[in-house]
Amino acid sequence: MGDFRTTTGQDLPLTAADKKRRNRRLFWQISVIVIGVIAAGCFIKIDRYTLANGYVTTEHYAEVRPPVTGIVSKILVSGGETVEAGQILVQFNSEEEEALLAETKARVSKLQTEMERRQAEMDIDLERRTLDLAEQKRTHADEVSIAELQLKNATTKLNLTRELVEKGLKAASYLEDDELKEELAKVALKSLQNKDFKIYEELLKRDREKYSREIEALKNELNAMNDSVRRVEARLQTRIVRAPIAGQVVRYEFVVGELLQPSSVIYEIFGGEKQVLKLRVSEKHATKVHTGQRYRARLTSFHDLLRIYFRGEVQALRNVIQSEGSSTYRVAYCSFDAGDYSIPPGTTAEARIYYGRSSLWFYLFNLDL
Repeated sequence: MGDFRTTTGQDLPLTAADKKRRNRRLFWQISVIVIGVIAAGCFIKIDRYTLANGYVTTEHYAEVRPPVTGIVSKILVSGGETVEAGQILVQFNSEEEEALLAETKARVSKLQTEMERRQAEMDIDLERRTLDLAEQKRTHADEVSIAELQLKNATTKLNLTRELVEKGLKAASYLEDDELKEELAKVALKSLQNKDFKIYEELLKRDREKYSREIEALKNELNAMNDSVRRVEARLQTRIVRAPIAGQVVRYEFVVGELLQPSSVIYEIFGGEKQVLKLRVSEKHATKVHTGQRYRARLTSFHDLLRIYFRGEVQALRNVIQSEGSSTYRVAYCSFDAGDYSIPPGTTAEARIYYGRSSLWFYLFNLDL
């Protein structure tokens, strides 16, 4: 025989139909909850951002690097000083350039003196020869005039002698003498008239051209030497490091006698009254950042219990990907308002740059928009 049991205060066991209804109701309740959660996750929007780090700087900023490799001979500006644009910061050893410049200037001076001396000699020689030629022409003209007069006189005497001989008043021998004298006067005049000064003028012209070429050659040599002086002076200027902008200086560690390379940053200069936040955005997220996007940053100086945030927006992006060690990044320049706080340039910052909003699910599973 089986056991017979009774219970008091307990519900009767569910029938098979009741169990089905209960399971169906539970299924629909869970489905509603799941759909509600999914729907809520789709409608709830979360700000998406990328992390960036950087520091506060000024609107005018410059990194100062040596233009050439050189050994420091003088340090004229220390950190914290205010400089003007073009002010000398550092001087490199320039003994070699200064010696070369002095030698080149001495050669220029010597060549200049030589050219002036040669020019004076040429001018004196050409002037003397020109005056001599003019004097010879005047003398020749006088000689021609005298020869013409002598010929005229000889002709007159010949005619007179011829008349006297015809009248028998003078011997015929006198006629022959006067004819010879006339003939000699004609020959002398013709010889003087045939004298040509063109050859002398041609020689003078040729020498003048030769002197001009010689002076031109000296001028070209002098110009080349002056170019050498300018090149040496330009090299000498590269031994001087000047401030590219006006502002407050931050000096890096280097000493007199140290060899500096063009890759070395020796100063930073912060200029202008307006401050900006310079942030490095990882290359992985660089394409998500654009101008006009807002950011929220915390500064190292304010990492305490009371969280202070500074806000602004991206104003400009450098159009190159830079690298430092194994990290690659893009630089973003952001507006920055310090408010009532005094924040020195160079203060480091950690920031979030917001680039849009997405649903909760996209955010949780880190899916792009």
